[in-house]
Amino acid sequence: MHDAFQGERSIARLLDAAVQCAAAGCNAPMAKVLELRHSDNFLIVKAQYGLDASVIGRDAGTAEAGNPPGQALITARPVVVADVMKERGDTVPDLLRECSVVTTINLPLIAAEGAYGILEVDYDTVHAVDASHVSFLASVAAILADGIESRQQREALIEDRDAKVTLLREQQHRIRNNFQMIAALLAQKAMNSQDPSVQKAYHDVERRVFAMASLYDHLLGLGEHGESVDPGVYLESMCASFDGFYDFAGHHITLARSIEQGAVMLGIDTCTAIGTVVNELVANAVEHAFNGAAGEIRISMHRTSRALIVEVRDNGSGYAAGATEGTGLATARRLIGNIGGELAVETQAGAGTRWLLSVTLPS
Repeated sequence: MHDAFQGERSIARLLDAAVQCAAAGCNAPMAKVLELRHSDNFLIVKAQYGLDASVIGRDAGTAEAGNPPGQALITARPVVVADVMKERGDTVPDLLRECSVVTTINLPLIAAEGAYGILEVDYDTVHAVDASHVSFLASVAAILADGIESRQQREALIEDRDAKVTLLREQQHRIRNNFQMIAALLAQKAMNSQDPSVQKAYHDVERRVFAMASLYDHLLGLGEHGESVDPGVYLESMCASFDGFYDFAGHHITLARSIEQGAVMLGIDTCTAIGTVVNELVANAVEHAFNGAAGEIRISMHRTSRALIVEVRDNGSGYAAGATEGTGLATARRLIGNIGGELAVETQAGAGTRWLLSVTLPS
């Protein structure tokens, strides 16, 4: 019985299981669970067996002497009434009259944090109630009260978590909007400057802000609020923004991609590093690979047994071995190194460039 109750995850299903168990164990035609409504001291039907479903939500009187379930609750003891109409008369709740209840057994549901309500079993004829009935129902009531309390605690934790998730999403929206505002300001500053080196510096920072903004757009778009992200879905989302950000059409550049999704989940910091580096490699190709000619950039990602592999390739002019890497590529190598990854390059003049990014996966 205890295992069966513990298997019911919601309070509603737990209560339904309890009334069925109580009725079956006592060979009773009716059973219900009443919850004490503290605001007005009424006992409200929360689950029923053998009655019409319309009784759910109705009151079964108040928690006071004279009303059998109320008396059981205020005395914290079982209350058995052999014939409620004869023994209680005018104090009998309307619900008991309408359901033609004659004999009623009421057990209080009280756990460590206080009273919940009543487990009630009813008969429509006079029924001989002995110690076995009360003992059985007391066991059911004890397990039920414990189950209700544990589920209420769980639901309270879920409500608290959901409130924090809502707050986090609001903060993420504000952060995303701040990133967009910063990117716009950087673009404006670059346009206002006449110094090419200053313009490049602004654009370099703008790209990094874009990578972070893309991550927040991805998180908000999927409604994610956990500590891990699918890098494939994130990278696909970021690639979809590249055309507008880099004006591929204006540069006569096409983007091809083959990105495996659902293969692994990684921490947000790791995904941010990967996104920033891919963004830097794409920017490097747009600026240096094609020299105004048409070209193609290909981005692929797949998982091996031990690592996540990301490839960024172009069919541009390439560069000679020993050529000096700029600050952006140096930053990319540092970012990948910080997450335990490696960044390798294959290139030669006139033959394009292939960057290979690998991140070792946890075992």
